[in-house]
Amino acid sequence: MPDSLAGEKLTPAAALRIPLADELFYSLQGEGATLGRPSVFVRLMGCTVGCAWCDTKYSWAGPPVVELSGHEILDYCAARPGSQVIVTGGEPLENEMFPALIAMLNNAGLRIEVETSGYIEPGAAALALVDQWNVSPKLASAAIAVDKQPRSLDWLSRATEPYLKFVLHKTNEIAEVDALLAKYDLADFPSHRIIISPGGKKLSHMEPRLLPLADAALERGWRFTPRLHVILWGRSEEPPSEL
Repeated sequence: MPDSLAGEKLTPAAALRIPLADELFYSLQGEGATLGRPSVFVRLMGCTVGCAWCDTKYSWAGPPVVELSGHEILDYCAARPGSQVIVTGGEPLENEMFPALIAMLNNAGLRIEVETSGYIEPGAAALALVDQWNVSPKLASAAIAVDKQPRSLDWLSRATEPYLKFVLHKTNEIAEVDALLAKYDLADFPSHRIIISPGGKKLSHMEPRLLPLADAALERGWRFTPRLHVILWGRSEEPPSEL
């Protein structure tokens, strides 16, 4: 654990009870910088962002599908050596158990990725414990309230391995990404940490967007990735069953 957190009391894993929107599942990371990496997915309950096209609306308010102890989560991860842990939602930073969960995972020596919309700024402890932040500010198609947009993304400069990730459903949305980078003074954000991917629930939906978005990424020096889980399983969310 980082020296800055050495004085903080770690909640024993046996004492933690974590409400989840899905059962724990083991799969390949389908998007972003660690595309294809074996991962354990921990989907926390709760989200008030309210994206119109969200495919996990069941995670917004509950009830939870399961409530697990910290030990049960760690045992699941230990049985899948070499995997990282992806903490997702919903919006995981809204969940009151998020700080205790990532402290436990970090203490166990597990690599942690967090998927977030970016509208909540993580505290110093979270920034010290999380290995990678996958930040997806929402575009107009999400139709979210103004107060659910980030006030600032200055915290990215203090984060370990931050990435901006955008799933585009229309090729003209690339202009929105350009405008968002300007809005948040991210002109100097490393281009290799900006990732765009085609939206779509099936490969046939993604195919018309592949080349236009790949060309747009090349023009800007950004990264482009397909969405592996859609190619393999033909759905927009990760499969709930194990490999």
